[in-house]
Amino acid sequence: MKYLFYLIFFQTSLFSQVKGFYSSVEKPMLSIPQLKSKSVEEISDYIKSNFSNEELQIKAAYFHVISSVDYDVNYNFSTELFSSDEDFVSKTIANKKGVCIHYAKLLKAILNKLGYSCEIVTGYTKQNNQIGNLSHAWCAIKMKDNNWYLFDPTWDSGYVKEGKYTRNISFKYFKMLPSKAILTHMPFDYLWQFTKEPISNREFYNGKPYEGKPKLNFNYQTEIDKYFQLSDVDKAFESAERIKNNEIINDLILEQYNYLKSVFNTNRMNTNVTKFNEIVEEYNVAIVLLNDFIIYRNKEFTPSFSDAILSEMIQTPKERLEQVQKDFFNLGSIGKENAATHSSLKLSITETVKQAQEQYEFVKEYISKNKKERKKMFSVTTNWFGKPVK
Repeated sequence: MKYLFYLIFFQTSLFSQVKGFYSSVEKPMLSIPQLKSKSVEEISDYIKSNFSNEELQIKAAYFHVISSVDYDVNYNFSTELFSSDEDFVSKTIANKKGVCIHYAKLLKAILNKLGYSCEIVTGYTKQNNQIGNLSHAWCAIKMKDNNWYLFDPTWDSGYVKEGKYTRNISFKYFKMLPSKAILTHMPFDYLWQFTKEPISNREFYNGKPYEGKPKLNFNYQTEIDKYFQLSDVDKAFESAERIKNNEIINDLILEQYNYLKSVFNTNRMNTNVTKFNEIVEEYNVAIVLLNDFIIYRNKEFTPSFSDAILSEMIQTPKERLEQVQKDFFNLGSIGKENAATHSSLKLSITETVKQAQEQYEFVKEYISKNKKERKKMFSVTTNWFGKPVK
């Protein structure tokens, strides 16, 4: 699956660090033993052992990320095109460098391990009334007061000027209120604006509401709770729909929209292919049961079983085949490359269901007759392959 990566549109001016903001966590986090900083588990355990409350633990994790990771101005996306989140984080810890998605994923991994709800938000930015030309990623954390706050570890780690990264630790983007964050950080999906009145992309561009905008009453927390219950496919679909409804007015938004649509379509296709294979397996089982019955019929139901057992012998494959047919017709697309296989199975299922129904009708009629009339039925009947039966 193709991954969409996010670069950082760095601030070009220095932010003076207010002395004392990180003083409660700075010394312990800068003194973390090398052996205790090689994995998310070790880092989170170290933070737990040194800090007990929420504010300090989050600040310690944040400070560790912004003080230990350098921005990689020469980052090559192709090296991690198909990497998992775990690989992203492991490489970030080992290499101590990355771009905004690395900062965000590392912070999320540590905080999740500490037991906090942290999500990565993707979008684009604005500074000095200028819209950034690159996508960006930051974090949202739901704290114990049940409110969401925004954190941008990349922008608080330093800046890039003339192709060179300079570390310049700040706290300007630490625990931003959504109302403050939206001035500079615009999520692609308005779900992550954390407001009852999400602004549109046009409003973010203009910095003010536009006339005629319909009033919204968006219960974002309820919608977020619903979002967490969805499958990855449905998450992609619903996010893409919100992006489309919020105006696609630049290439960054369009790229994210197309990416989510591709995720949805690819996952849906993969789900359909998996279901197709399950249908084939069930079809093959039903065929075996039907063939067993045909063999038994060609032997003129010898040895003899009760009518109830005889009925069950054809009823079972018939019902399974009918369910196979129902599942098959409810199946979505499995791709053009599988069209011939899909068409062939469709014809085969249709024919087999028909044959099973014919066998079922034979048994129903057979059971309705007396012993002498039953015997006569075999003398005028053909078998499964259309050959006369003695």
